[in-house]
Formats: sequence, structure tokens, C-alpha cells
Amino acid sequence: MKKTLAIVIITILSIGIIAPKLVGNQFSTTLYSIAEKVNNTPGYTLEVQAINSQWFSTDASLVVSLDTAGLTGVPDTTFTENFSLVIEIKAEHGPFIFNEQSNLALISWTASVDGQALREHLVWAENTDFYQVNGLMGLLGDHNYQDKIAAFSTSDTPDMVSMIFSGYQGSGQYDGQEFSYKGGATDLTATAEAGDLIMKDLTINMQITATLEQIYNSGLYDSETMINFSSIKFNDNIDENINLTDLYVAASSFLDKEKQQANMQLSYGVKAGDINEYHVEDIALDIAVNNISGKFVKAYQVFSQTLGDVNAEDMQAKMLGFAQDNLLTLLSTEPQINITSLRGTFPEGKINATMHTSLVGVSTLPMPIEDQKFWLAHALINGKVTGDKAVIEFFAKQFMKKQLLANPQAQDMSAEEIDKMAAQQVPQMLDMLTQQGLLVATDSHYTTDFLLKDSQFKVNEKLIPLPF
Repeated sequence: MKKTLAIVIITILSIGIIAPKLVGNQFSTTLYSIAEKVNNTPGYTLEVQAINSQWFSTDASLVVSLDTAGLTGVPDTTFTENFSLVIEIKAEHGPFIFNEQSNLALISWTASVDGQALREHLVWAENTDFYQVNGLMGLLGDHNYQDKIAAFSTSDTPDMVSMIFSGYQGSGQYDGQEFSYKGGATDLTATAEAGDLIMKDLTINMQITATLEQIYNSGLYDSETMINFSSIKFNDNIDENINLTDLYVAASSFLDKEKQQANMQLSYGVKAGDINEYHVEDIALDIAVNNISGKFVKAYQVFSQTLGDVNAEDMQAKMLGFAQDNLLTLLSTEPQINITSLRGTFPEGKINATMHTSLVGVSTLPMPIEDQKFWLAHALINGKVTGDKAVIEFFAKQFMKKQLLANPQAQDMSAEEIDKMAAQQVPQMLDMLTQQGLLVATDSHYTTDFLLKDSQFKVNEKLIPLPF
């Protein structure tokens, strides 16, 4: 019994002594591997500036730089210097962790950006990093981490926007197959001569079903992301008061692994809003991008890694060459870009629009590739716009007012006169469009349908000649 206990104790001690060195070596290798992948991405560089790996801990300094000219395509002379920041990393090797995250784990690490250069304009707690993320990798390879941005305010500098930010906190998990993350901030207040802005209750929720390797190598995977503000208020301190409630951006993607094709959905919306006394609800834009070729995405990822040193003059030629070599791969899946809903509820009524666009039956590319007649023959576009009569008349009136304001003969007219003239002309304009078959009127709605197919464009079944 004593012999067995001694063997167990010796084994535990051996693991506790030998494992930290192995973990440290792997951690250092991982840092260099990450740097290599980042450096293969045009516009970004990651340098392992210093690394000190000891038996039980590792310290490292990384420098991340953005090539602003490379990312934007704007000549180097526009930017005097590239943006860069230093990330300090401290790690403790497991399996026995003895810091504030005391635990049995493979490794505990902290990455931080002190942000000292920002203290010229921002004020936050002394001896506190501007940004920090803490991570813990368990014995089974699962990851847990928390990140935060310090609460700050702007320094008392003349002519600067005055800001107060509550700080940001987030947390996430990764188990080798799924990645999840939640984060949030309470409020951001900005005050300037132009007005006051208050943003309340930012929340971020993200779920990705993929390994880190799949995320980096393919770019296509199952995911859901939601970004939300409970409210945004703006007041120009004169006569404009905007109050928006429950603003959101939602994104999701689905990968058909068998076909290696992906569908993506993107939604922007505001549940309710008040612009002075004008109230709106459910203002939203929903977009779907379907049948995305995974093979094309991978080809573009490889191609993009060759663009780092390409000047603006050669960029167009390289992009054209890539299109000629790979565009057919993209088009063979008949990709779609659809507006599944563009809608809103106004005091005058509701309006909704949809549009489906795709390229179909493309088996060869035209020469030259810019051949408009070829693309027109393969374009399939159909859509519908419908709205309550009062809201269509309201938007038509706003359009007419803009037309009148642009007319030099109306420069001396008052706002009331322009409003009255627009109101008089709107019924005539809508009646003319109805007579021409471009609008369909019922007792309560206006509707229009349109279709582009086989090089023919129809509105409400009426054939409309095309200019080419």
C-alpha cells in the first residue's frame, strides 16, 4: 500500500514538474503559428517582438500593425504612419495554476493593451490596462476567457467631444467544436456643440459551430450573432430630438457540408423610433445571400494572400485575372442576393418591399467579361413593393418636395408654398403611374411587381424597353 502511494505521489510530482515545460514550449509555438497566419493576411502584420519562456511561465510582447494603405487602397502618402499596438502576454503553465484563476488547467494566460498613448485624450483608472483578456485552458482542451475595456472619460481638452463610457465586459467558451461569447456595456454618453448622444445597454451574443482551424481556413460555418442597443438618443439642443428603441444587427450563416455551399442572413432594425413628434415602428432591412461557393471562398483566401505587395496600378489586372480563373466557380452555384424584407410602420401606414436577384444558367464566361448583354440574359430579378395608400402618398410628397427644391424657379418659394404645391402634384403623379400600368391601385393600397428575366423587364406584366 505504501509502495502504491509512493508511486502515485512520484507520478503526480513528475507531471507537475515536467508538464509545465511541455506546455510552455507548445504555447510559444502557438504564438509563432498565429503570427504566421496573421502575416499571410494582406494589410496586417503580427510580430513576436520578445518572448521569454521559463519552466513555469511565459512572457511575450506582440506588435500588431495595420497597413492602412494596403487595407484601403489609398496611396501611402495619405497616411503618415501605420497603426500599431503592443500586446503584452503573461502565461502560467499547468497543470497546477496558482494565480487568481487557481485551478487544475493546462495554461492560464492574460493578454493586455495598456493604452498609454490614449491617456493624452482619455482618463481611466491608474495602473489599469485599457483592454485585457484572461483565458484558461482546461486539462481536456476546453477554453474559458473574459475580456474587458476600462471605463473611461475624455480629458478636459477644449474643442473635444466630451465622452463618458461605462466600460465593457465579456466572456466566452470554446470546447474545440463550438465557440460562444456574450458581452455588454451599460452606456456611452457624448456631448458636443452639435448635440448630445446617449447609447444605452449594448449587448453582443455570438455562437459559432466550428473549430478555430475551420474558421480560419474556410470562412464558412454555422453561426449566429446578435448586436443590440436598448436605446439611442440624440438631441441637437435646438429643434431635433431623436429617440430610437431596441436597435439590432443580426447575422447568421449555415453551411451545407455536403455541397460546400453557405447561406447567410443579415438584418438591421429598429423596433420603435421618435423623430421629434413623428413616431415609427419596426423599421427593418433583412438580406439573404444564398448558394455561396465554398470552393470560391477558399480560392479567394489563397489569392488575397498574394496581394500584400501589389501596388494600385497592378491590383486591377490581378483582380481581373482572378475573376477570369474563378468567377465561373462562384456562378455555377447560382448565387442569390435577396432583400427578404424592407419594411416600416409609419403614422400614415405600413410599407413592405422584397427583391430576389440571382444569376442563372452561367456555364461559360463572356469575352470580354464586361459584356452587358450576356449578364442581362442570365440575370433573374423579381420583386414587389406594397404599401398603404397614405404612406405611399407621403413618400411621394417628400420626393416631389425635393424635386421642387432643386428647381431654380422655386428658390423664392416658402416652405409652406413648396409643401402645398407638392401636395397638389402627388395625386396627379400617382394617377399617371397607375394609368401607365406602373402602379396597381386598390381602395387601400398601391402595389407594383417587377421582373427581369431572359433580357426582358416587366412591371406589372407590362413590358418596359431596356436601354441596351
